[in-house]
Amino acid sequence: MLDPFGDRAKRLVKEEFGGISELLSIIPSYVGIDQAIERVSWVKSGEIPEEILGLGDVQDLLTFYALLGALAFSPYGIEMELVKESNAKIYSERLRRAGRIRGTSIALESVDTAEIPTRDRTILERTHHQELPPGERERLRLKYKIPLGKLLELWDGSLKEVYIRRGYAYLTEEQGLRLWERSFERNFERAVNLLYEVRDELPEYYLRLYERLGEVAREHFKERLERMGSAEAQPLRFDLFPPCVKIALGGVPSGLRNYAITVLLTSFLSYARLCPNPPRRDVRIRDCVSDLSIVEKEILPVIIEAGNRCSPPLFEDQPHEVKNIWYHLGFGLTDKPTLEDSGNSTWYFPPNCSKIRANAPQLCKPDRHCRNIKNPLTYYLRRLYLENRGKAGEKESVEGGEENG
Repeated sequence: MLDPFGDRAKRLVKEEFGGISELLSIIPSYVGIDQAIERVSWVKSGEIPEEILGLGDVQDLLTFYALLGALAFSPYGIEMELVKESNAKIYSERLRRAGRIRGTSIALESVDTAEIPTRDRTILERTHHQELPPGERERLRLKYKIPLGKLLELWDGSLKEVYIRRGYAYLTEEQGLRLWERSFERNFERAVNLLYEVRDELPEYYLRLYERLGEVAREHFKERLERMGSAEAQPLRFDLFPPCVKIALGGVPSGLRNYAITVLLTSFLSYARLCPNPPRRDVRIRDCVSDLSIVEKEILPVIIEAGNRCSPPLFEDQPHEVKNIWYHLGFGLTDKPTLEDSGNSTWYFPPNCSKIRANAPQLCKPDRHCRNIKNPLTYYLRRLYLENRGKAGEKESVEGGEENG
């Protein structure tokens, strides 16, 4: 298979398996954990096994979606980066070997020779340079075109790199592959976000596979983790919060107070600080901390301050709402909880974006990072992930410069 998000893959998922849910339910019966891990374990050697490149369409889809299912337990972390990186290389290599970018999630059209003026083609493809070897000529050839609007959705480079004519962007083979990789990354993150919402319904197989992925990822990114630290519980980064949470922090009118503070802010802050990647939805705070000091010193004061910024101030107007905060944190209806009380009620998970839009549309003011995000917590995890990845890249560049100097 050339693209797990292409039309053929979509047809297979729908017609052969009956949909994503059904596909995920049968994978444990057909794909062993070791077999799924083979799709990522080769990264250490840097050479993709021929057995992986030669997988049939169905087996390819099963093993790929096995990994996606495992990532539902950690949508933004080193495990996701490992799976995305290794599988992008697998599919890129298949496309290179196929000789044409076809059957993928991006609709690239072939270019007719007469479409490009002879003078332009001569300059761009250097057709008069007889000294160029055949491989270089092929590399310069404009093989594909795509509507400019579609290109702009994915292209991460300068438009000066692209030949544009009559509303179309014309691309070389390498530019086409680069565009496909951007499409793959976007589809990959969208799929992981969707599966994050149903992870409680997934068989235990996927949790065990996720644990194995973690082992491979920690080994692969060992140096980076030593430099940057892992994405486990850490002090809150308010600057990376989603817009809805920032609005709640600033205080809201009376009609929104209980939802914004008790439902959204309490759940978001507690999970973001204590357990950003919970292994399951029925996790308790006492599973994540050994005492309540972080809750009492770092989380509760922020909630109280946000409540007091409301109009009228929430906890002055409704003093009993403090008990409701502890209830939503999983300690039952109390204002003097102990760690042992954790589990007396459900530790509420942050509501999905769709529920926020339905129950408190005034809180939903999406920014550019909200695209494909289904839950405020995954927004935060993604921002943390991107920032840590950027810092790691900067540090590698600095260290490389020092060595060269």
